[in-house]
Amino acid sequence: MAILSQFVRPASLDEAIRLLNEAGGSAAILGGGTALVGMLEMRARPELETVIDLRMLQLDRLRMDGERLVVGAMVTLTDMIAHPVAGALASGVLVQAARGEGPINLRNAATIGGVVALGEADSEVYAALLALDAAVTMYTRRQTVETVPLRDLQVVDGVITEIAVPLQAARGAIARVARTPSDRPIVAAVAIVAGASKTVALCGVAPKPILLGQLLAPIGDFKGSVEYRYEMAPVVAQRALEAAHRSVIICRSRPRHQSLHRRARLWTSTTGLFGC
Repeated sequence: MAILSQFVRPASLDEAIRLLNEAGGSAAILGGGTALVGMLEMRARPELETVIDLRMLQLDRLRMDGERLVVGAMVTLTDMIAHPVAGALASGVLVQAARGEGPINLRNAATIGGVVALGEADSEVYAALLALDAAVTMYTRRQTVETVPLRDLQVVDGVITEIAVPLQAARGAIARVARTPSDRPIVAAVAIVAGASKTVALCGVAPKPILLGQLLAPIGDFKGSVEYRYEMAPVVAQRALEAAHRSVIICRSRPRHQSLHRRARLWTSTTGLFGC
């Protein structure tokens, strides 16, 4: 286990940023800890002296904001899976992706902000957020609030506070190849079809998930060679698109006077297409 000099729980974003700036490169943000704790135990980050825990900052809420679902950075994958609106987005593709991220013990701890910050190559949740055109809001090291589309996010320069996903009548599906059904994918595709618009995101073919059409740069490992990943990318993309076209649209009812609970019930209807 790495030897830390500080483990702190700031009470505000300003305090978190101050601690992050003071520590420089020797500090790390702690969300759910599913990645960081392992790194500390293996001493993979020997430079770390300070861990900044975000759990006191009330970033663990999901809310509706007009035509967007806003997911706080500290919302766990389990909580997102349980949310009725998240569960109905694009035929439930976000929930399906979250279930593929790992076993329930991991999902109980892993946060949506952590998934975005890590940007792991085989993360279907990251790919789903890309395909859904999500936007990421950060409180930066300069103490400014910045929102950028996930597709344009290069570096997390501060603290991720929330991820917003547009609500739209869309179909979605995931296609994947993996060693076993319960494993994380070797290569996977998330397809979103909204009217004439089609978006596909790929994982397992670059250092982090990318949109179809971007440069493939797979890294081979014991699960799949570089050549295999190149070969499978168009295969899973086509499978995901075909599955998305076959899936059922579940969309939010249009009337704005309804309560959030009523909206949630409409979102989870299993009767098929309605109110779009």
